[in-house]
Amino acid sequence: MKRLLTYFKFNKTEQNGFFVILVVIILFSIIYSLVSRNDKNDPIVHQARVFEQSFRDSADAVDYPNRKFKVADVHLEKKTAPIDRDIGADDDNRDTKLFYFDPNNLSIDSWRRLGLSDKQIAVIKNYEKKGGRFKNKNDVRKMYSINAKLYEKLEPYIRIQAENIGAGATAKAPLLYDKFETNHAELIDINTCDTTALMSLKGIGTILSKRILKYKEVLGGFYRIEQLKEVYGVTSETYDLIKDYITVSNLEGIKKININQIDANSLGKHPYLSPKDAKLIVNYRDQHGNYTNIEDFTKIGTLSDLAIAKIAPYLIFENDSR
Repeated sequence: MKRLLTYFKFNKTEQNGFFVILVVIILFSIIYSLVSRNDKNDPIVHQARVFEQSFRDSADAVDYPNRKFKVADVHLEKKTAPIDRDIGADDDNRDTKLFYFDPNNLSIDSWRRLGLSDKQIAVIKNYEKKGGRFKNKNDVRKMYSINAKLYEKLEPYIRIQAENIGAGATAKAPLLYDKFETNHAELIDINTCDTTALMSLKGIGTILSKRILKYKEVLGGFYRIEQLKEVYGVTSETYDLIKDYITVSNLEGIKKININQIDANSLGKHPYLSPKDAKLIVNYRDQHGNYTNIEDFTKIGTLSDLAIAKIAPYLIFENDSR
């Protein structure tokens, strides 16, 4: 036992060192305890809270470049529950009743019936409060509080009326594309129109209008408006903007190809057939005789059903009355 105790004997220098270390440990413990009790003074914690508040404020702002408008600017009447949803959140469980509506000055109750939360409605009302107007469906899609899924559900029911010019206001000459937005009776036939008519549509400029007409000539004419998506530069967004204002009514003007007379080189220039496909079609005709109908193309074996369906409206066969 005495031998064990010898290990715990310290000289004067070792005792002083031990005392200093003990004091340092106690001081660090006290400082840590004080800091942990009041984390508001901790710069890291404070910065984290400032970032979190900034993020929440930005989520409540209208989707404007300057982000000045806050949801808090609008006081919604008849609130039945606290706002606890993020703007744009999916809300499949909320009861909705879809109906045709004009989003301009639509009442708060009507927005609620369409399935929007109070927070989403507040953003729209702030937009209107600052002078915002919905001139077309695309303006509704641009709202920060309306996500893509919600817009897809509402889009078929949006009916925006032509704005009435107020008393004393100066009437402005309507832009050419406004005519097609507000009057669906006047549709543009893409088989007979010119570049001027195409440029009256939103999203169509000089270059794109020329591309559309050039592609029409190469095809031999459009037989479905969806074919516009094949034109380079016509994005899905552009197509969505113009699809309600165009039509294909003049199918008689589509140029037909006599499949039993054309050569492989000429046939291969059509956008729906590659030079290889054209050569196979002509070779099969030379070996087995003239084609009688479009079903004969399935006997070639190398053409897909999609390719056959796309080229079919442009073909004519002997003794075919088309």
